Amino acid sequence: MSPKLALDIKPAALPALAWVTGTVHEILVQPGEQFYVFAIQPAGGPTVIVRIADAHTGAPISNVTSDNLVYDTLKEAYFRKLSVQVGYRDFGPDPQAGINKLCIDRVILTQ
Repeated sequence: MSPKLALDIKPAALPALAWVTGTVHEILVQPGEQFYVFAIQPAGGPTVIVRIADAHTGAPISNVTSDNLVYDTLKEAYFRKLSVQVGYRDFGPDPQAGINKLCIDRVILTQ
């Protein structure tokens, strides 16, 4: 009889939470590709492009509508020119998009 191998399955560690504070100056929505991105412009810094995706896996989310609180909040911030703080996780390069997968984990509106 052969010995059984013990499997030590652990969840993958989440990427660290990072923050960007600024205004939403561009929204790109491509529902067919499940690609929903927001360009956040910090005061005096480079633009950060974040996306709506699963913040624990980096996987795309389908059928994002105004029922999605992240989408609705960032859309309102865009139209009202409000400052936002966006917490995101970096899941690394996305070869198809040509940018890193910076997946939104949380959003704070500020005035």
